[in-house]
Parts: sequence; C-alpha cells; structure tokens
Amino acid sequence: MKITGTQVAYYFVCARKLWFFSHNIQCEQESDAVRHGRHIHETSYKRKKKEIGVDGVIKIDWMDHDEKVIHEVKKSSSMEQAHTWQLKYYMWYLEQKGMHIADEQSAKEFENQPEKRGYIGELNYPKMRSTETVILSRPDRAKIEEKIIPNIKKIVNRVKPPGTVEWDICKSCSYNELCYS
Repeated sequence: MKITGTQVAYYFVCARKLWFFSHNIQCEQESDAVRHGRHIHETSYKRKKKEIGVDGVIKIDWMDHDEKVIHEVKKSSSMEQAHTWQLKYYMWYLEQKGMHIADEQSAKEFENQPEKRGYIGELNYPKMRSTETVILSRPDRAKIEEKIIPNIKKIVNRVKPPGTVEWDICKSCSYNELCYS
C-alpha cells in the first residue's frame, strides 16, 4: 500500500476523513476552503517549479536545491501538526529514495552550509507571511515507521469508517455532511 502525504495529514486531523479519502470518497472538490487553499498555492511563489510528483505517491510543492529546502505551502497554520507531519513524511520518503535529509545534529552543525547539512523542510504560510522550519529527527523517523504508517494502514483497511468524533474543525470540514447527516 502506497501512503500519500494527504493521508498522513488526514491521519493527524481525523481518522474518519482519512478512511473516506482512502476509499475514493472525496468531498474536497466542492469545498470553499479547499478552493481558497488551491488559489493561495497557485498564486504564491509563482517563479518556483511547483508540484513535484514522486512515484505517484507524494507531491512536493517545490524544492530549493541550492539551499537544500523542501517547501510545503499551506493556507493557515490552524492544522500545523498535520502539515508538519506531512512534510516530515515527504522528507522521510525522499530519504528512503537516497536523498540526504538533515537530522537535528547536522541541521544545527551545518546551519549555513546546506551542501553539508542535507535537506530540511519549510512550511510556508504566504497569507500569514510566515514560515516554519521542519527538521526530521531520529525519533520522527521511528514514529513514521513504527506508528504512523502502521496506523494509517489499519484505518484504511477497516471495512467500515471509524465513528464520528465531533470537534470544532468538523463544522468547516468538507466531509461534515457525510458524517452528520
């Protein structure tokens, strides 16, 4: 089973949403929030080569090979944990393909020497005019391999979706009607 970055993000948002998405039940096309996010993505950083697909599994917003930075553009930081782990998953995936990804020690030791440091991640929030640096630590690598990937597979392989859990974010979720009607 190939796990996408979207699935990793949804794992941190809602197991039910992850299950629906993974079973090709997609409500995002009609969502105003998703359309707004897509508009921000398309109109920000216009000079960058965007959406670099790798193996049909992950889709990176863009990479700066001189500075060794993998960029992910998001509308807002309201789901920062999901965004961070999505980017960490991209970094982990690329490392599995042989790319040199920085760990905490090399990121600190070679902060101003990207050629020695390896790639780091950056969450870009153009609407907020802010960025967050993301480092893939050794514990993060273990968490991806030992917890996140196996748990995503368990959720996706369920016969029925997980039950509903009403959170504040449910009101603005594109799957809201499917869950609560």
